[in-house]
Amino acid sequence: MNIQDNSYMDKIKKKYMMLYPESTSALDTLLKTLETFRINRPRDLKQRDLERCHWIHAAETIGMMLYVDLFSDDLKGLISKSDYFESLGITLIHLMPVLKRRHGENDGGYAVSDYHAIDPKIGDLKDLIDVIAHYHEKGIRVCIDYVINHTSDDHEWALRAKAGDKIYQGYYFMFDDKIIPNQYERTLPEVFPVVSPGNFTYNKLIDKWIMTTFYPFQWDLNYRNPLVFAEMVSNLLFFANIGVDLIRLDAIPYVWKTIGTDCRNQPEAHLILSLFRDIIEWCAPSTGLLGEAIISPEIIVKYFGTDKDPECHILYNASYMVEIWNSLATRDTRHISLMPDYNIENNGEWINYARCHDDIGWGLDIEKTWSLGFNPHDHKQFLIDFYLGIFEGSFSSGELYEFNPKTKDARISGTLASLAGLEKAILNSDQYQLELSIKRISLINALFILKKGIPMIYSGDETGQMNDYTYHEVYEKKHDSRWLHRSKMRWEVIKNPENICDVHTQIFHNTKKMIKIRKELYGITGISKEQILHQRNNHIMVLQQHICKDDSNIILFFNTSEDRQWIDTSDLKRYGLSGILREYIQGKLISLENEKILMGPYEFFVTIKENKKKT
Repeated sequence: MNIQDNSYMDKIKKKYMMLYPESTSALDTLLKTLETFRINRPRDLKQRDLERCHWIHAAETIGMMLYVDLFSDDLKGLISKSDYFESLGITLIHLMPVLKRRHGENDGGYAVSDYHAIDPKIGDLKDLIDVIAHYHEKGIRVCIDYVINHTSDDHEWALRAKAGDKIYQGYYFMFDDKIIPNQYERTLPEVFPVVSPGNFTYNKLIDKWIMTTFYPFQWDLNYRNPLVFAEMVSNLLFFANIGVDLIRLDAIPYVWKTIGTDCRNQPEAHLILSLFRDIIEWCAPSTGLLGEAIISPEIIVKYFGTDKDPECHILYNASYMVEIWNSLATRDTRHISLMPDYNIENNGEWINYARCHDDIGWGLDIEKTWSLGFNPHDHKQFLIDFYLGIFEGSFSSGELYEFNPKTKDARISGTLASLAGLEKAILNSDQYQLELSIKRISLINALFILKKGIPMIYSGDETGQMNDYTYHEVYEKKHDSRWLHRSKMRWEVIKNPENICDVHTQIFHNTKKMIKIRKELYGITGISKEQILHQRNNHIMVLQQHICKDDSNIILFFNTSEDRQWIDTSDLKRYGLSGILREYIQGKLISLENEKILMGPYEFFVTIKENKKKT
């Protein structure tokens, strides 16, 4: 055992005893389990471990998230789609829940009934292993979901608990009466107050109240029990040793519960994630951890951990997604330009995206919203109405999710293309609005693909796939508007990639071009830092990036308005910019010596400012 091994062992032991001070024997068992996984790790994965997780910082890392059944029917079919990813430039695929799920309602696959089995609708474990091996040969990494807060109520542990096994009842939060549940409820918010109110469910079979933070069929795991921690670590390493490159840890803020708190973001939750990180670094260092926590940025950033005690390698930049849609609705970039630049201590990365499998919640910073002259409540109502499509002049087609008639609060569902105006333009046979929607979609793609971090495309958005309203006809889905943007991949829209008159083909080529530009500009090393260059035109955002590979600067200009806009070059000169900028996409030159720069509707510039080399 070398010095580095001892270092990880010491950290694991220390943190474990902080979490479970009475469990020395359980620690010994855990360490033996870890050593077994280290010894049995396949040789090819040990070779990949030599590069650790440096791949997360490469500008070449471009992700796509997808449902296997909707994208390719099954895992075997997914193997035949590797050429599609290669042609588009995708190097990381996130296969959304593939593990065996609960029969009936299952929260879109996030109610897992077996961590070591695959949903039989899409294949089996061998199929997944074959997919991973195939994509590794193609230079494409694979991410899967690992739901760590809860299991389904038909998981083996839950079934044993229902059968009266006290050991497995201890895997969950179970109570004989409502005394303790009521104590929790006093400070517990509700995740789904409309479709699943409350945080506890009564089970008649065992005459107990069970903590169910999300849905009644999802039983919260009790991490106060060291047996639960050991089981979940074993699953983590199982995924790593079959070759999974990135493990998405679902619902990380919820894993530790304490009476009298909101049971969110507790110190012990960070300790658990820090242990997960130490364990994965010791046993499978090329495997990354992606944390799912859709919360305010000042809280989520803490899940990166610190240089001394790192947690997640990657987190979702959910606030940036909301800011993109806010800036398009308002045609005002001040809010997005004032996003704080959080210091990521442990060299982690954000995932940037415009849409995902989930809804859009309007969690804008309240103080910042007031400071810009907006009433936060009224502004949220505006965004809800705008993206629902009922606000006068709105280009969007969306649906409400979790609408609360008392508070008028709601979230929004819909695909990128429909929310960005493509659906309404086609429906109204409006050629002018159609052209604007294509420009708008290209602008959205530029905003997240060219930003520092890892861009993640939601499958179907790259072809401008629109809302699918047929879910209203399916009993199991009609109550959940998120199925509006969870539809079958429409492969027919790109059967003829040379048909440039087709809007879907245009969107596909524009997306492909944007990915190519990112790779060409930023190289392997990527972006070292970003800075907003504030200027007086509120419709425009200007972003300066420093590129590691050649010490040059990229200046990005984004016009979020459908009207022509001017930039006063004097605003840019205050930042030390002068001379000529070369626009990378069009090839034209932009002179900062002129008084103003003109930008067209939804136009964006990617300009290069080469630093003068010292002699």
